[in-house]
Amino acid sequence: MTAKKKRKKPKFNQNSAVRSSIRRVFSRSPHVIDTLKKARRERPWHRQDGTVAKRPRVEYICSNCNEWFMGKDVQVDHTIPVIDPVKGFETWDTFVDRVFCAIENLTVLCKPCHKIKTDEEKAIRAIHRKKAKLALKE
Repeated sequence: MTAKKKRKKPKFNQNSAVRSSIRRVFSRSPHVIDTLKKARRERPWHRQDGTVAKRPRVEYICSNCNEWFMGKDVQVDHTIPVIDPVKGFETWDTFVDRVFCAIENLTVLCKPCHKIKTDEEKAIRAIHRKKAKLALKE
């Protein structure tokens, strides 16, 4: 039998803590709530014994694949990314301005669609980061 290795606790990262705090506050903002309300529908649902439940089932439509998902399976996405894929992180002022954007810049995506979009943005950012490093070496 092999013993499990104990994970090392990562060092405290101040920038990461501030970034996640800003995003957490944003998730409770009126813009996010309004965006979710626009993509919402309620349907009655039945219990196993056939009776109608008191509360309706709440679902949200993904703006990319146009399928309906439960609330735990959707995320509010910024159409224009908060972190610019080409430039990367700029300043805290631009970060906050882009997080707390106009409601027209927000859409509801299911988690799979959101992951695909985010991964594409990360790949673009990685390419530009490599180019910047190579330019610095030259």
